[in-house]
Amino acid sequence: MPDSIPTYGFWRPLDVSLPDDGPVTEAELSGMTLGVIPYTQGLQPVERVGLPGYDSGVLCLLIGMFLLLASNFRHYSTFFKNFLTDLLSVRRREKTFGVRTFSETGVQASIVLIACFCQGIIINSAFTERPVIGPVSGEFLVIGALTLVSLLYYLWQLAVYGTVGAVFADRISARMWMKGFNASQSLLSMLIVVPAVIVLFNPSASHVVIVLGLISYFLARLAFICKGFRLFYDNFGSLLYFILYLCSLEIVPLVLLYRAVLFLHNLLLQT
Repeated sequence: MPDSIPTYGFWRPLDVSLPDDGPVTEAELSGMTLGVIPYTQGLQPVERVGLPGYDSGVLCLLIGMFLLLASNFRHYSTFFKNFLTDLLSVRRREKTFGVRTFSETGVQASIVLIACFCQGIIINSAFTERPVIGPVSGEFLVIGALTLVSLLYYLWQLAVYGTVGAVFADRISARMWMKGFNASQSLLSMLIVVPAVIVLFNPSASHVVIVLGLISYFLARLAFICKGFRLFYDNFGSLLYFILYLCSLEIVPLVLLYRAVLFLHNLLLQT
């Protein structure tokens, strides 16, 4: 038996015992991984964040709104012919305020519903938490509730502005004022419909969409306030009534509406 057995490459005979080099030192262990090897455990699962636009209930509302829009499409040419006049003009033309056609009412109703739905979507994008009640998804629940709040706020404004116009103005001025309010809501709907659809499928754009929504709301409201000022301003003394109108019908309701939206959202989270 020779003293040394030749090896070829990495091959070594099984019956040859290797020399004992003694215990493993700390320096040798420093380059080794002890315990559980991290990459063998994989990655921790993370809950997939659902997009509001993929919610079936929200999609049904969106499709319903666009179907309502399409059903009145043939009447929109007539509506847009009078849109800028209703929004900006204060010319007194009594013959044009006598009759409101059914087609005009249908177009206005569809635009208002779309505006309320888009406002619900944009306000919903400002919240990060979503309630879940049984089989009902949080996105559909919150957007539906906020849309209803927007619709109720619109109806409340119709009633209040109609009452104020009937008490403090003549019939023609009151009707012009109400037409200006509805035209401002139509302007708001046209300004926010695209940002609302974008934030449905891209929630990361919520900060930009919220800013655009606020700017659009104040632009539409400014157009309406300017028309009201041009209709009802008579002299310097009437500025007092105008300031009272701004505080009681434009500023305070917005603050109360903001508080109501926060309360509603917190109430839904607790259920």
